[in-house]
Amino acid sequence: MKRRSRLFVTLALTGIISAAQFSVFAADEMAVKKIVPKSTTENFISTLPKSTGDLSQSKKLVDGLYLIQRESKKQSDLAPLKDGEQILINNYEFIAPEERGETSYVVVNPSDFIPLKLANDPIKENDQQGKPKLSISLAEEQIAPLEKFTRDNVMKSVAIIIGGKVVTTHKIRVPIVGGKMQITRCTDHGCEALYTELEKSRSVK
Repeated sequence: MKRRSRLFVTLALTGIISAAQFSVFAADEMAVKKIVPKSTTENFISTLPKSTGDLSQSKKLVDGLYLIQRESKKQSDLAPLKDGEQILINNYEFIAPEERGETSYVVVNPSDFIPLKLANDPIKENDQQGKPKLSISLAEEQIAPLEKFTRDNVMKSVAIIIGGKVVTTHKIRVPIVGGKMQITRCTDHGCEALYTELEKSRSVK
């Protein structure tokens, strides 16, 4: 049996050694070999909106943490959509191949999310295994809303959406009371593409 795909997001209060862990909401891989989408940093970046005022390609979804309303392996299973709901594909484009789960579709609603407003530019680093990661500090005004959002949705699943694409999905285990986030286990070009989008969004505030 193949190992279950996992991705972790860690948030901690500044100056306090505390962390909360999200575990990925993904199905076990099937025995049948999956076709994994291939991309490069350049062709991903070319699909992103040119500014936060031009979000037609991403269906006007701003970068953020969205509550997953429904999820299915078949897009047709998610109909009919309620007012404001949108369907996105979760194909693990940014995740290292050994961490990928089975492609699925998720429904999100822009009325139920926390925007990723950053206090400063994201930081590109490597984890203890030498794999790329992004360290993100949310703006001060987002810390309390994030805590309330996660407290209200404990044991529910959320998606991090950047540039109109699903980056990761997670199940909220505990309320998040910090303002720092790490996106780990992405591919080299995946982390670079996410960095480019987050930096661009911050620069046009």
